[in-house]
Amino acid sequence: MTRKHHINSFIVLGLSIIFGLILLRLHLILPWMFGPILASLFVIKVLKLEVNWPQWLSELGLIMLGVQIGTSFTKNVIDDIKNDWFSIILVSVLLLVLSLIVSIGFRKIARVNRETALLSVIPGALSQMLVMAEENKRADILVVSLTQTSRIIFVVILVPFISYFFKDADGSQTEMQHMHLLTEVLTFKDILIIGLGICVVYILMKWIHFPTKMLLAPILVLIVWNMVTERTFTLDAPIIAGAQIIYMIRVGIQIAHLTEQFKGRIAVAIAYQNILLIFGTLLMVILIHLFNPASINNLFLSAAPGGMSQIVLVALDTGGDVAMISSYHIFRIFFILFLIAPLISLIFKYQDRKNKRNTS
Repeated sequence: MTRKHHINSFIVLGLSIIFGLILLRLHLILPWMFGPILASLFVIKVLKLEVNWPQWLSELGLIMLGVQIGTSFTKNVIDDIKNDWFSIILVSVLLLVLSLIVSIGFRKIARVNRETALLSVIPGALSQMLVMAEENKRADILVVSLTQTSRIIFVVILVPFISYFFKDADGSQTEMQHMHLLTEVLTFKDILIIGLGICVVYILMKWIHFPTKMLLAPILVLIVWNMVTERTFTLDAPIIAGAQIIYMIRVGIQIAHLTEQFKGRIAVAIAYQNILLIFGTLLMVILIHLFNPASINNLFLSAAPGGMSQIVLVALDTGGDVAMISSYHIFRIFFILFLIAPLISLIFKYQDRKNKRNTS
């Protein structure tokens, strides 16, 4: 990066801290999530500065958030999750069915073909859907890319407010609140061991091209740490705030650039798709809540059609059960990666062969 880019990065970082402190002082929700987003929009849209935020910083923020998620997976929590397997599968399947229904309307509004609509609407597998769009000649990769990436705008606006409305009065993080802080539990040697473990798992995941490795690598390492040592801890508040800032600046920059492409019929279709997905998910979990004792907030965040990193940030601020919520999202990643994506690929190949036979 040039000296100008370094200065612009420091400007957006400084404004992110200032905006976050203002929101915190005003007792508004998610100050360290919305502060960096507002700062990024202000710097790019108002000050007209070009910001090239270092990718390694945003990835470091994701890794720290992954550590925080991993700390919530204690033995008691994992036992509870094992008893909740039916709901985890049910939510993933119902969300997929909801996505297929929404894709019908999206297809008509955006005037795109079935392949483009299907790849645009499935949540939680951005990289996989883009790869499939590149491989399928009938799919419009530009529409798929814009639709999938634009979802983040609706997730960071709608999901926090819905979650805040349904949040538990007494919170659901009682076990985490009784944990000691990282600085109270770990020695420098312990931190080095955990850090080395994360590096090894991260490199292995990168080698096999596994998605969301920045989150999953620290989660897996911390689960093993908790199971083996039973020395559970939670990250200090300043560390969590710092992780949110350096990650959400990148999200804010993405949103600033996406708004420039958000035009015309495709913008209406994207808005329809994401609003219907989010509120359809809310209705779905309200029905599931009739036979599931988990709170509506926990169920909604577990099923919400967004990236695990953004959803977990909302959970941390609204007293959500981080372990439960992240377990649903981790299962969805595997569910889409190893079952749904190959199934869609087979369907597309079958349709291609059918079309070739009809034209010959």
